[in-house]
Amino acid sequence: MCRSACEQGCGRIKMPPENLISVIMGVRYLRPELNTLRRSVDSILAQTYSDFELVICERGSTEQAKALLAGYAMRDSRIRLISGEETGSFSEQLNVCLKESFGAWIARMDDDDFSFPERFEKQIEYLRSHDAAFVGCNVRLVQDGADAGVQCFPETPQARDFLFSMPFIHPALMFRRDVLENVGGYSALPRCERCEDYDLLMRLYEKGYYGANLQEFLFAYSLPHNGISTRNFRDRTNEVRTRWTRFAALGLFPLALPYAIKPWIIWLLPQKMLKRLKEKRAAKSSGKYMR
Repeated sequence: MCRSACEQGCGRIKMPPENLISVIMGVRYLRPELNTLRRSVDSILAQTYSDFELVICERGSTEQAKALLAGYAMRDSRIRLISGEETGSFSEQLNVCLKESFGAWIARMDDDDFSFPERFEKQIEYLRSHDAAFVGCNVRLVQDGADAGVQCFPETPQARDFLFSMPFIHPALMFRRDVLENVGGYSALPRCERCEDYDLLMRLYEKGYYGANLQEFLFAYSLPHNGISTRNFRDRTNEVRTRWTRFAALGLFPLALPYAIKPWIIWLLPQKMLKRLKEKRAAKSSGKYMR
């Protein structure tokens, strides 16, 4: 059932429940093991803040993953599983979740990450007492199931902080619902594929909104296998186009020029050299990860 703008039988606007957090998760789970997916969902169910719904849009997952998610939905009424077979991108999956959700607060989550128990409690407390449009946190990094360090972010990122790399971890964010709706949710433009997070957050900054990061470790973020990115030339080109468009809208040129084409530069570097650069930068800056 879709969230209606008006109540049946009257013309009054139906306001989202002010205490309800809608957790939106787009899932396309192809791993042979289910432990990572199970750990992700269980971390949401273990939150100290219990007034939430978990809205999952699934498309193209393994039959075992589909069965696991269906089982969760049957056992816990807070979980709603939606078919995403008609969606064509991750952005569209998230927009379906957003449309079908009810809460005044929208939290992101991915199927290979982990939210620490107090994540929701602390993030909603921050948003209720500050003017930020959304809030993230510092994260612990996990790679191939093992601890891989930490990633720390500026407490109140400015527009220029988007130049080198994104100053937030997308699946660790919680938004005000009206803010997401005011910018039309996630862009489904082809150039935003695999950089929908960059596009969304910079559009929010263009509109005068801003985000913050709690200086606590409330999230565990999974890095690619062996630290090697799975992004191909098409993905890098999408990111160049998105960076160029959004940097221009934010008035960051000409300073932004080398940063706009940075994804192409990264793609041209040999993987071994890129891995060494990432390790060197991580050691220098407390684990910041170059995606």
